[in-house]
Amino acid sequence: MVLDAVENVNAKRILEIGCGSGIVSLVLARRNVEVVAVDVAMEACKNTLDNFKRNRLQGVVHVVNGYLATAFRDNLVFDVVVSNPPYLPVDQSPVEDLSWAAGKDASFSKKLLKNVLPLLSDTGVLFLVQSSLSDVDGLKRTLEEKGFLVEEASFRSFFFEKIILFKIYRKHSSL
Repeated sequence: MVLDAVENVNAKRILEIGCGSGIVSLVLARRNVEVVAVDVAMEACKNTLDNFKRNRLQGVVHVVNGYLATAFRDNLVFDVVVSNPPYLPVDQSPVEDLSWAAGKDASFSKKLLKNVLPLLSDTGVLFLVQSSLSDVDGLKRTLEEKGFLVEEASFRSFFFEKIILFKIYRKHSSL
């Protein structure tokens, strides 16, 4: 879903939060744009770097081991931000994995938005994956109150949930 959504996006600088293996960043970097791939897990960062080297794309991407986008200065902006974050509404614990447990109150998504939205350029777009099991209506309301438009770019339905890719951008933007 994410790759389909960003296939025709026009951007100079792209940020992927939670890069995992780096597949999204790799596909985007092939378009000769600046890509910054971030993950809190060092192993994910290593995997991303390895995949870029295997594909001879080192130097086209910056890989950062960090939490969300907290490592970036305030005046850095991105045209596109992509994230497939933890989104299931369960609290993290020794049993519940950090890679998918987002907190019962969607606390991880709230932190992500607070951290990432200031980094979007005036015409920037955030592609964010969420589950229908989380409070997607509350998320949409919060974003709309902050002056953003929220669209369903795509979704996949399963017997117990719907995985939604949201396209989020400022109301004054003409995207």
